[in-house]
Amino acid sequence: MFIRPRRFRMILAFLLGLGISVVLLIGGYFYYRSNLALLESEIKTQAMEEARMVFNEEYPMSIVYVLQHDKRAGETISDTDLVPAEMNARVIPADAVYSPEEATGMVMRCDISKNTVVTRSLIYSEEDFPDDLRMMEYTVINLPSRLETGSFIDVRIMFPNGLDYIILSKKKVIDHWREEGRQDSLIRLHMTEEEILRMSSAIVDASLVEGSSLYAVEYVAPDIQKEAAKTYPANLEVLELISTNPNILNHAIETLEVRNRLTFEKRMDEDLALSGRPGVFGEAGQYDPFPEDITAGQNSNGTQDESRTDDINSRF
Repeated sequence: MFIRPRRFRMILAFLLGLGISVVLLIGGYFYYRSNLALLESEIKTQAMEEARMVFNEEYPMSIVYVLQHDKRAGETISDTDLVPAEMNARVIPADAVYSPEEATGMVMRCDISKNTVVTRSLIYSEEDFPDDLRMMEYTVINLPSRLETGSFIDVRIMFPNGLDYIILSKKKVIDHWREEGRQDSLIRLHMTEEEILRMSSAIVDASLVEGSSLYAVEYVAPDIQKEAAKTYPANLEVLELISTNPNILNHAIETLEVRNRLTFEKRMDEDLALSGRPGVFGEAGQYDPFPEDITAGQNSNGTQDESRTDDINSRF
């Protein structure tokens, strides 16, 4: 049986349309699959970015520097010893080093293992801590009433004729003690050998010249104020006395402590007298405030030392 031409053409058209539809469906399916993977990748990337932003807001990160190798106390840090590391900003030490320039050339205070965050408390400059730096305590310096630990001061000496000299300039107060309502005080300072000798000379000078006093003056804005120039000339005769008589400095300190105490008692009695109340410490000068002559009887050169003391007193 022969198929009529018209019917043949209809079947052919149907098959052709079916084939095209199948091809389109298959192509559309693969296009959808490929775009679905791309869409899923974009959605995943966006979600990760949003999660990263939320994490950074809750846990901010910052770049610090850690040691690449173990370092021992006293070793100098070079730029090759430091490597950057990302760290949660909330747990970074307040004095952490944020740039290599802050630590390069510094010296380690103690032994540190690698991968340790470098902080300013772990390092120091050789200029800040010379080999002759020592902690010194003084009880003969009159301190400001509102002095605080960490403040910067000048230590000065004032003679009874009005001469006033700067002994130490811009020294940081490491620690101090002063009992409320009392003249007694103690201060701790970091001092070099030259400053120790200069201060010793001033203490002896102040004890030899009656009416002299050592006092501290606090800086108002130490961050922007430069240190004052030292104007006190270390007395060569006094330095010689110190070298020939090791006990002279101790006697000088005792003399100044007694003098400061008597000044305090006198002021208290005067204040009580002005308010109509009797004094509690007795009359000033009731006892001798000065110990035995600090320059006599200490060695075989006592007479020579006494003449040296008279010569110093005659200068003021």
